[in-house]
Amino acid sequence: MMAGRLHRKPRLLAYRVAGRLAACLSGVLAAPATMSGIQQDGQREVPVTVHLVSEGGGPVTGASLSVVRLSLLRDGGASDTSIAAMTGPVELALEAGTRYRLVARAPAHRDRVAEVQPSRATTLRMVLSVDPYELPPIVATGDRMGAGPPVRSAIRIQFREESLTYATVAEWLADVPGVSVRRGAGGRQALSVRGSRPEDVLVLLDGVPLNDPLTGRADLSMIPTSTLESGTLVFGAGSASYGSGAAAGALLLSSRVGKGRGVGGAVRMGSFGDAGLDVQADAAAGERRLGVSFAAERVRNDFSFRNPAVSGETTEVRTNADAASVHGALEGAAGPLHASLRFDAAERGVPGRAGTSLFESARAADQSWIAAAGLTTHSVRASGSYGWRSVGYRASAADPASTQYVQDFRLAADGDLPAVPVVIGARLARETVQGDRIDGAPGRTVVGVRTAASLSAGSFRMDPQLSLDFSDDLVAASPELSATWLASTRTRVWGRLGQGFRLPTFGDLYFASQYRLRPNPDLAPERTTFDLEAGARTGAALGAVDLEATATAWARRTESPIVWLPSSVAVWSPTNLGELRATGIDFLIQVAAPGVAPVGWRAQVAGAIQRSRVGFGSNRNPLPYEPQSTARLSLEGWSGALGGRIDLRHTGSRTTGLAGTRSLAGFRTVDLSARHHFRSRNLRFGLFLKVENVLDRRFQLTELFPEPGRRLTARLEARRADS
Repeated sequence: MMAGRLHRKPRLLAYRVAGRLAACLSGVLAAPATMSGIQQDGQREVPVTVHLVSEGGGPVTGASLSVVRLSLLRDGGASDTSIAAMTGPVELALEAGTRYRLVARAPAHRDRVAEVQPSRATTLRMVLSVDPYELPPIVATGDRMGAGPPVRSAIRIQFREESLTYATVAEWLADVPGVSVRRGAGGRQALSVRGSRPEDVLVLLDGVPLNDPLTGRADLSMIPTSTLESGTLVFGAGSASYGSGAAAGALLLSSRVGKGRGVGGAVRMGSFGDAGLDVQADAAAGERRLGVSFAAERVRNDFSFRNPAVSGETTEVRTNADAASVHGALEGAAGPLHASLRFDAAERGVPGRAGTSLFESARAADQSWIAAAGLTTHSVRASGSYGWRSVGYRASAADPASTQYVQDFRLAADGDLPAVPVVIGARLARETVQGDRIDGAPGRTVVGVRTAASLSAGSFRMDPQLSLDFSDDLVAASPELSATWLASTRTRVWGRLGQGFRLPTFGDLYFASQYRLRPNPDLAPERTTFDLEAGARTGAALGAVDLEATATAWARRTESPIVWLPSSVAVWSPTNLGELRATGIDFLIQVAAPGVAPVGWRAQVAGAIQRSRVGFGSNRNPLPYEPQSTARLSLEGWSGALGGRIDLRHTGSRTTGLAGTRSLAGFRTVDLSARHHFRSRNLRFGLFLKVENVLDRRFQLTELFPEPGRRLTARLEARRADS
C-alpha cells in the first residue's frame, strides 16, 4: 500500500501565540482554538478557520496543528506554532498573501499537509485518514450503513490524495499484502482477501452492495477512483457489522465529497487503446457542500499473445475484449446530513478462452443507480439506500440478450448509549430479482440487530460484539471478540475471534440458464464458524531512518461452502461442500527517512504466505486461483514536487480447478512510475507516468485468458490550488 509522502520537519523557531485553546469540550461543541500569525508593519491579517475531521466526518481525538510560514524558510529563518489537544475548529490569523504550510497530526492517523496563501477569510477542512493496519474504535468508517467495526485490522485510503497514483480500486489493492485481484472475461476484476473466494468479500458503495446478485462477486472495474472519496478494506469475517456476504472481509467505498470551491479534472492515455476523462466540480458554504463528478473511459485490449492451446504456441491478437464505461456522482451535505446519487454503466466484450471462437461476439452490459442518504452525529448514525441494477448478457450476435434486474433497499441505524461505552444498532435489507429465465420476482428480507461494547483498562482494550440476523428459516448469530494492547507509543498487539455467514446468491437459487447451468433452491447458507486473527505492529527510530513493521497471522474455517460443480453430463450446478480452511500470515516492513522534508525516500517489503483448502473431511484440494505466496518490494524517492517509484512483484503458482490437477506457474513483474506536481497561477497540475510489467512478462491470471504484456499509462490532472 502506498501511503501519503513522508516529509522531514524543519528545525523551527517558535513564535508568539496570541491565543491558545481556551476550553476543551467534546465534539463540535468545543470552543474553537485561536492563534495569531506573525504580523509585520503594514501587513494585513485575514481569518482562516481549520476543521480537522476523520474520514467518517467526525472529530479527531488528540489532534494537533502546526503552522509553518514558508516565506521565512526561504529566507533562512523558520517559524512554527502548534496547538495541541484540539477538540474543535482552530481560528488562525494569517498574513494576507503569505504562503503557509499546515501540518495536522493525530494519534494513529497519517499526517495531513496543506498549503494556503489566504487573501480573504477562508475555511479549510483537513481530513485525517487512519494509518495502515490501524485498529479503529467503534465509529462510522465511511460505509454509510451504520457504525464500523470494533478493533481489528483495516487499511484505508483517501482517493483524492492519491488521485494520480491509483486510477482504479484494483491498483490500490495490488499494494495491500494478503489481497489479490483477478481479472476475468471482459476486464472484470474480482477481489480475494486472505485466501477467500471473491463471493466471501462484501463490497459496499455508499452502503449499497456491488456484489453481482447472480455470481456473488463484485466487479471493481466498474468504479473509477475519480468518483470516490475514500476506501476502507476491513479484514476478517465482518457479518457482525455488515451482515451477509462479509464472511472473509468487507470493502467499504464512499462517493466523492465536495470540498472547497472550483473545478478540476484529468485525462488519461495508455496502451491498447486505454483512454479516460474525469471532471469534478465542488462548491461549499459553511457547513453546506456539494460535489459533482463525471468519468468516462474505454479500452480496446487488442494485445498480442502466444496461444498455449494451439500447437506451437501460435501468436494471436486478443479480440472482443474491448470495454467502455461512464460514471456520474452527485454528493451533497449540510451539517450532519448527507446524500448521494450516482450512476455507473459499462458495456464490454466477453472473450472466450484462447483457442476457441465460441464467444467471439459475446457481449455484456451492466447498469446501476445508487441513491443514499444519512445522518451522522457524535452519538447517532442512521442511513438509508436504494440500489437498482441490470445485468445483461448476449452469447453471440445471433442469440437474444438475457437481462436480469435487481433492486436492493437498506436501512441501518445505531447509537451510543449515554454514560456507557455500548453501541446498539439494527439493519434491514430487502432484495428482489426478476428477468429472463427467472420465474416470478423472488426476493428475500434480512433483519439484523447488533450490540457492541468497548471495555478499557489502562493500555488494554476489549471489544465484544454480537449480531443476530433473521431471514425466512435462517437465524444467524455472529459473535465477535477483539482485544488490543498498547505496549508502548509505537507498539501494539491485537487479536480477534469472530464468525460470519453468506446467503446463497440469486444465481445459485433461481438462475435457470440455457447455457448448461442448473440452480439449486435447496442450498444452505455458508457459515464461517472460526475466524481468528492475531497481529502486532511496532516502530523505532534507528539512527537516520524510521522503521515500522506489521505482521498478522490468521486462520478461517467455513462450513458448507457453496461451490459450482459439473454433473456427469457436464451440467454445472451449485452444491454445499464440506468445508473450506484457510491459514496464512501477511506482513509489511517499511524503512524511511524520518520526519518531514522536501527530499526523502522510503522502502517497503510486503507479502503473504497462505494455504486454502476446500472439500470433504481429509479430501481437500487447493482453492483454485489463490496463489500460495505473494510479495512486493517498493523503493520510492522524491525531491520537492518530483517523485519516482519502482515495484518488484511476485505471485506464486495457482491451481485452476477443484481437482488440483493443473496449475499456472508463478510470475514476477517490475513496475516503474514517476509523478510531478507544479503550479500555474491558481491551478495545481499533476503529471503521472507508469510502466507496468517493464520486462514484458507473459502470464495468465485465469487459465487460457492471457494477460497483456508491457503497459504504459500517462495521466495529467489540473485542479484549483485551494480545492
